[in-house]
Amino acid sequence: MTVEPVPAGARLLHIGLPKTGSTALQYAASRLKKRLRKEGVIYPGRGENHHKATSWLAGLKVGYLPDPTPQEQWWTNLERELDRHESRRALISFEMICTTNLDGARRTVDALGDRGRVPVHVTLVLRNFGTFVPSYWQESLKRGNTESLDTYLRRVLKDPASVEASGAFHRRDGYGLLERWSAAVGPENITVIVLDKAHPTRLLDTFESMLGLPDGLLRSEPPVGAGANRGMSAAEAALVHRLNEQIIGKWHASPLEHRNLVHNGVVKRLLASREPAESEGKLRIPGWAAESCVEAGRILADSVRSAGVRVVGDLTELERQVPAAEEEPLTDPDVVPLDFAVQALLGMFARSTGWTADHTKPLVGRPETQQTGQ
Repeated sequence: MTVEPVPAGARLLHIGLPKTGSTALQYAASRLKKRLRKEGVIYPGRGENHHKATSWLAGLKVGYLPDPTPQEQWWTNLERELDRHESRRALISFEMICTTNLDGARRTVDALGDRGRVPVHVTLVLRNFGTFVPSYWQESLKRGNTESLDTYLRRVLKDPASVEASGAFHRRDGYGLLERWSAAVGPENITVIVLDKAHPTRLLDTFESMLGLPDGLLRSEPPVGAGANRGMSAAEAALVHRLNEQIIGKWHASPLEHRNLVHNGVVKRLLASREPAESEGKLRIPGWAAESCVEAGRILADSVRSAGVRVVGDLTELERQVPAAEEEPLTDPDVVPLDFAVQALLGMFARSTGWTADHTKPLVGRPETQQTGQ
């Protein structure tokens, strides 16, 4: 379908879901800031996404920082830049905004819209549940999750009407995801994009249309290396899960220590430096979870239809049954490839000693203790 641009001066708020191409959008927008500005679009801030500023607005803690409490200055810095360019369209993106409650959604919309003075349009991206849930499990490993995939699935799929994966589908405030954001911004100001492998460019094409950008501009900066945020193979996920069991479960490392050594060390090095072999396997749901994912997708699709929001794509894709894993539950490999183990150790070494990616210049002071994004 043809998607009309939001009005000039409007603020397009991308709220998630996680694991639905957010990295590709944010990577492209952050590297094309100057070109976007020439086209009348602002992607504010200095980071790749707007984690910090939107965490303040939505009331979301930044768990791996020494003080996880969001700071108002994170938002006011971004607000000043938006105000300087109020005649241009603006894109604000952080994929975890969708996890906030109704109060957080309203605060976010009110602040971005300057209490109704500036138009705000919300974009939510959805994907098939059978692929989303295992993908989100492997993403949670980067934050220190110690649950096995089987245990995780049994917990998050216990109630298909309120899937716990990602925290987006909670009903802690009595509202479903689309009900919550419809109450905050109005259903006429929400666009839902449904991902589909048969239409791989749909995500960036839709954002280009909504922002009035030339066709193909966002696709001109595809993410590379760790920035591509490819999914881990089954073997890679098994390694990180086993590390989490030891480092978090037994050694009780802090979230900051885990983020520095495992997320920014092991995981980023693996994702940037190698392509998994076919023999390492792909993460798939076990057979027992297939019907629960179909049911959860059906419930979500029905909630989108009843919300009366604009939809780009086919909602039946959300409930399509996907191939299940042959082994139940997912078993850890007996051995891992030598290059795999070496790259994981090199990543942890680099983070613990402060060496940079060019292998020659040690960093000054401690390894990274800050987050990306504003």
